[in-house]
Amino acid sequence: SKLVIVFCLLWSSIGLADDKAMDLLKRMNQAANSLNYDGIFIHVDDQRIDALRVIHKYDNGTVHERLYSLNGNPREVIRDAERVWCYMPEKNMGHSGLRSDEQSGFPGFMVTSLQDLGGNYEISTGGEDRIADRKVVRLKILPRDSYRYGYELWADSQTGLLLKSVLIDKNSKVIEQYMFAQIDIGNEIPESSLLPMTSKTDLEWIKESAPPKMQAFDDSRWQFSSLPAGYELVSIMQKPAVGEDEQVEHMVLSDGLAGVSVFIEKASPSMPVSGSEKMGAVNAYIKISGEQMFTVIGEVPGDTVKQIAEALVNKQ
Repeated sequence: SKLVIVFCLLWSSIGLADDKAMDLLKRMNQAANSLNYDGIFIHVDDQRIDALRVIHKYDNGTVHERLYSLNGNPREVIRDAERVWCYMPEKNMGHSGLRSDEQSGFPGFMVTSLQDLGGNYEISTGGEDRIADRKVVRLKILPRDSYRYGYELWADSQTGLLLKSVLIDKNSKVIEQYMFAQIDIGNEIPESSLLPMTSKTDLEWIKESAPPKMQAFDDSRWQFSSLPAGYELVSIMQKPAVGEDEQVEHMVLSDGLAGVSVFIEKASPSMPVSGSEKMGAVNAYIKISGEQMFTVIGEVPGDTVKQIAEALVNKQ
């Protein structure tokens, strides 16, 4: 996702803050992709506390990554040069999908511009702390309304690697957070550290045979009658439904920082009824309309996904 900044009334008063924020965000994103690191982090939301280990290796321009749980079900996610492999041994199954890019999935922010959506967020830099026995600096990004969440980020002073992230609402209530408890940065990562605990041959695999196919906006039969402030449609893809010949239309909306996915597919009697679901910081809203099912999901407030779903209409 992209990261953006609010403009204050006086340009001269925010120039230095903009420069500091942009520099720090660029360092975070570069560090997340170009460094070797091996660490244990704690993830907390309103439902549970999880401990996970992430092993990240940068090799000749390609990111290799292994993320696995240290409590609960022994699940793993492994990213190799071509695919993302999700291991779920307690279900005797796995899912494999083609990688869409070379960027790291964890931990970092994609940065393009801090000058696009000034009405949605306000930003401040400054403040130091100590996390995982390393000195860190803080970047704070706050939402201006209730349609999106904000972030408090702490980056390693030496390398720029993101070591703590706190997701907050417009009232500064904590929605979700993760923090490294231990991390080694810059050491060699042996190939053996990237191997899964469970053999691929022990699981039943669901594999995506082809990456999603991009389509022109005008080719979609669907449009939005209105959208929450700041959000806009950024891409539309076609992908095959799992185990079926039917195609699923996947729309992506963004306000420059928050991302929301909209899935449009043919409804069936076995599909869930309309309504809301919540999984930690992720909210989803399902809407059944005639023969179609719309699923809107994102790390945004529940009212945001509901409003997007209700605004989806067939083009006349």
